[in-house]
Amino acid sequence: MPNLFWKNKNKETLNVVATPFKSEEEFETYIYGTKEILGDIFILKRQIRASTGHDIPDMIGIDNENNVVIMEMKNGEVDESIIPQVLRYAIWAETNPDSIRALWLECKDKPEDMSINWDGLSVKIIIIAPAIKLSVLKTVNKINYEVELLEINKFAVGDNEFILVDKLEPENRQSIKITRGLGVYDRDFYLKNYNNESVEVFFHTINKVEKLVKKKGWKLDKKLNKGYVGFKYGFPNVFGINWVGSKTFCIFFKLPKSTADKIKIPRTKPYRYEEQWNQVLYKVEGKDYEIHKLMPLFEASYKYITGIK
Repeated sequence: MPNLFWKNKNKETLNVVATPFKSEEEFETYIYGTKEILGDIFILKRQIRASTGHDIPDMIGIDNENNVVIMEMKNGEVDESIIPQVLRYAIWAETNPDSIRALWLECKDKPEDMSINWDGLSVKIIIIAPAIKLSVLKTVNKINYEVELLEINKFAVGDNEFILVDKLEPENRQSIKITRGLGVYDRDFYLKNYNNESVEVFFHTINKVEKLVKKKGWKLDKKLNKGYVGFKYGFPNVFGINWVGSKTFCIFFKLPKSTADKIKIPRTKPYRYEEQWNQVLYKVEGKDYEIHKLMPLFEASYKYITGIK
């Protein structure tokens, strides 16, 4: 069992005790109630009864990249025997888009600003457990769906809880043959799916943000996705650039609405605030758009996600 030590501002070193979840139900409820772990996923329902009769995905959702997300959680070490199980869920979701749409229509709190292309849904699998064997990592490289593996453990000291999230990544990802379900998101992909002039401005804006990040000395990783590019601090996005149409894109900042509302940018209004994704959007108006005027938002979102001043 790993040991976690916390050195507080008084320079006291505290042993943070591992507090395993008592049951699978407690584990699932904790993950469901901690939205920061799942990121930009809207949960449609928990414990879905699939058409196979006995198969029940722990959770199913839709993310902001038009993926149906199948989430399976185990409160123990996971081995490769979980793969056939999640594949059954994924195949059910892929072959029953009307069932996914019905779940969406049943939701009473679905985000109004979320647009779903029901004819173009992809399937993504997330496996969550306190420990995942390396054999699982090797096996998921061989299947045709996008799969994320998350190891999650909880620690406590006094009334404080610490959540350790480790996203397992394959060592030889670059050598994996790209198949259905595993997209390569580069300039060519964007040129095929978005307005070409807008794509050039999009990448120009990415370069501007990269230079800003480098100048500030922020240790963030850039990742291109189907509908956005994110600048990540470990697992979560801090800010990024996302498409809101075939020609239009915005810079998004991960901030609570109360914080975003307090930040006023002269002669500039936000495009909108997205409650579900906990982010405020500012529309980029052309190649000459001055992103430095948004510096208070860059700094606020960096502080909010990283905790670093």
